[in-house]
Amino acid sequence: MSKPEPTIPENAPACCGVPRPGVFTRYRDFLLSKESICAAVNGVLLLAGFIASLSGAPVAGRKLYLASALLGGIPLFLLTGKALFIKHDVTAGFMATTAVIAAMFIGEYSAAALVVFMFAIGDWLENLTMARANNALKELAKLAPPTVTVRRGGRETVIPVEEVVPGDIVLVRSGERIGVDGVLAGGGGSVNQAAITGESMPVEKKPGDEVFAGTLNEVGAFELKVTRLGGDTALGHIIKLVRDAQASQAPVQRLANKYAVVLVPVTFGIAVLVYLLTRDLTRSITILVVVCPCALVLATPTAVVAAIGNAAKRGMLVKSGAVMEQAGGIGVVAFDKTGTLTTGRPEVREILPLGGLSADELLALAAGAERFSEHSLGRAIVQAAVKKNLPLGEPQDFSVLPGYGVTARVGGRAVVIGNRALLADKKLAWPEELEARARKMEEEGQTVVPVAVDGAVAGALALADAPRPGAKAAVAALKRLGIGSIVMITGDNPRTAAAVARELGIDKVYAETQPRRKLEIIRELQASGAKVLFAGDGVNDAPAMAAADIGVAMGLGGTDVAMETASIGLMSDELERLPQAIDLSRKTLEVIRQNVIFSLSMNILAVILGGYGVIGPVAGALMHEFSALPVLANAARLINYKKAPAKQGKTVNMNGEPQEEPA
Repeated sequence: MSKPEPTIPENAPACCGVPRPGVFTRYRDFLLSKESICAAVNGVLLLAGFIASLSGAPVAGRKLYLASALLGGIPLFLLTGKALFIKHDVTAGFMATTAVIAAMFIGEYSAAALVVFMFAIGDWLENLTMARANNALKELAKLAPPTVTVRRGGRETVIPVEEVVPGDIVLVRSGERIGVDGVLAGGGGSVNQAAITGESMPVEKKPGDEVFAGTLNEVGAFELKVTRLGGDTALGHIIKLVRDAQASQAPVQRLANKYAVVLVPVTFGIAVLVYLLTRDLTRSITILVVVCPCALVLATPTAVVAAIGNAAKRGMLVKSGAVMEQAGGIGVVAFDKTGTLTTGRPEVREILPLGGLSADELLALAAGAERFSEHSLGRAIVQAAVKKNLPLGEPQDFSVLPGYGVTARVGGRAVVIGNRALLADKKLAWPEELEARARKMEEEGQTVVPVAVDGAVAGALALADAPRPGAKAAVAALKRLGIGSIVMITGDNPRTAAAVARELGIDKVYAETQPRRKLEIIRELQASGAKVLFAGDGVNDAPAMAAADIGVAMGLGGTDVAMETASIGLMSDELERLPQAIDLSRKTLEVIRQNVIFSLSMNILAVILGGYGVIGPVAGALMHEFSALPVLANAARLINYKKAPAKQGKTVNMNGEPQEEPA
């Protein structure tokens, strides 16, 4: 006897196993934007100018450099003009524009092109982050199927979701995703709604129960009466929450901008003063060239790029430089449970045999009955038997009772396995000796599945969503780093959540939380002054990820939506990478501070030398260019950085503020 392989609908969302569109398709608008095109043109002409200069064609090289600066600098010039004349704001772009004009005035076209290129790449990376955020919303919308089957006038018709109206009867079969919110009007099924509510186990649905758009009906078939559509569904609200949370995130101000307000007037003041004292225009132009914040601009992005490369080698996808800068100041780490702290897959934890059967005999009979079950609990029972190399009998008279369990004959014995309601329906008494043990296990967050053999309860199997390997070590490492508070925010029930929290050493638990409540908890933590990192894997985690200072997604087990919304993706699902990311960020901030001090020191030295006429514009430009080399070398150290052995030192409290670690 064999079961046919499940088929995947052509319109199934990406998270259901259908290959995702290519990068160009998903980011077509961004890649073809004028900013991307200008950055590409700038880079190509800059490279061509460099090659021409090395090839003995300096005149051609100078022309290519000039074209690179002028064409690639269009966005920079426009943004600077808008900031200055409309917003009355002086930014690093104003300094760069001044440096470009001054460099071209004295014929240093290569320096002008390089300044333009650095700013173009910075803007391009920021726009890429915005494109990722927009793509996350598109992936969310794809989670619900575009069509549903409705019953109208006694006929079943497949229609677009947009044509459904409240009160319609929608048919949902086994293996189908639900396209609308509604209430069961008939039938029953086992619905996996972890993506929306975060519950680790499929929920058995019966008439009168509510179901949500975007959830998966694993087993059974039912009719539902439509109550909410489109943006009014639970999934629609999640999309809105993600959009609002992303919009509320203030952009991180560039480091150079912080200094621009001071450097611009000081630089022009010095240049004017030098001219008034010396009547030498060349010295004044030299001042403008050497104070261009190239080294200062490089101070942050070079360190960040090196750190991002380090993170990538360890299986951490960091999506922007701002993320790497912010992670070091995290004071609160919040986790989702299912699929993040746990594997998201139930496992048999204990076997409780009765009536003379051994544990292996009970498991073998239960696995034989569940052999062709599509229920996640049934698959877990079969997997447990396979791991123990137990023989699986061929089930006869196999029958699935949606919302209850299965019945079958295995090796000539009648087996009933399911929930307590199934036992009551079959008029099978639940033994008192099993009741106390089962209640204790349920209090520990386990799901107890009774098994009856030949008309009598023969025992029970206890299943639970096992903690992810390394989760306990990751929590301990975060505490050693001085993280002020570690919390769990989950849609699962309080007993299960509390059991996992005790096992892993979590400080505080918020259970039975819906996506909106998760978002509210994150904002409450932030309102207390804490910088919050939230790690999750499901669609229901997306709003909280977007609102948190840092969002982290489990890459292999997580949904595409979580990956797109998060700031960091853990490609190998190893939670121990989280403390490594925070430590790497702290080291990155240290390197950035060193680079900034060096850059400012070189600027001051260059101003003094230029003001006294020791160096001219050409020498100043060379000094300006070579001052970036130590910055690059210092930043490059981060590529192979690894945390030193643990020792006493500074940590941070839940507000991200430094504090001495107790002896």
